[in-house]
Amino acid sequence: MALTTLYEATIRNLRSTHQRKLVRITRSFESQLAAAHEQLNERAQAASRAQSKADDLQRSMQHLQRENEQRRLSQVQAVKDMRLLAAKVLTLHSNANMRLDPSTAAIFARRGWNTEMGKS
Repeated sequence: MALTTLYEATIRNLRSTHQRKLVRITRSFESQLAAAHEQLNERAQAASRAQSKADDLQRSMQHLQRENEQRRLSQVQAVKDMRLLAAKVLTLHSNANMRLDPSTAAIFARRGWNTEMGKS
C-alpha cells in the first residue's frame, strides 16, 4: 500500500510537472503566434501601401505618356505647318523674282531646300 501511495504521488508530481511544462510551452507558442500574426499584418499593410504607390505611379506614368504623345503630335503638326509656310515663302519670293535674304536662305539651306530655284 505504501508503494502504491508512493507511485500515486510520483504520478501526480509527474502530471503536475507535465501540466506546468505544457502550460509554459502553450503560452510560448501563443506568444510566438501573436508576434508572427502582428508581423504578418504589418507586412500586409506594407504590401498594400506599396501596391497603392505602384498604382499611383502607374497612373502618373500613363498621364505622362498621354501628355508626351499629345506634345509629339503637336510637334509633328507644327513641323508640317512650318514646311507649308516655308514653301509659301519660297513660292512668293520666286513669283516676285526676289532672292531671300542671306540669313533666311541659310535657314532654308540647312533644311535642304533649294532657294535658288524657289523649289523644295
